[in-house]
Amino acid sequence: MCASTSMTTTLSLVSEIVGSLLTGRTGDTPVSLDELSEAIGAAPVTMAEIEAIFDALEAAGYAVEAEPKNPPAVLAQVLATVRSFSAVSGRRPSVPEIAQHSGLSLGEVRFALLYARVLVR
Repeated sequence: MCASTSMTTTLSLVSEIVGSLLTGRTGDTPVSLDELSEAIGAAPVTMAEIEAIFDALEAAGYAVEAEPKNPPAVLAQVLATVRSFSAVSGRRPSVPEIAQHSGLSLGEVRFALLYARVLVR
């Protein structure tokens, strides 16, 4: 493959990923790393392409957010949600159920659960 074809493919892939992330997005809600990961999927992206995606998102006015700003508070919210859900349903909730009932994103719930694992070590 020649250099110009490779560059066109890269630009096309970056534009496609950025477009999928921005479709339907309103306001200035940050893009989470989970959303970015889902948009990339199994596409063979390079570090340069990932940087281009970040640059394009920032140029469009969207920050990319990696983790909750206050992990202990998010963990407390997750634990409270798990307790109340379990009391009502008699079973442990799944991660999507925790997110739905807590008002947190899937990424925030996953991060809080990983944070809890680190705390108990």
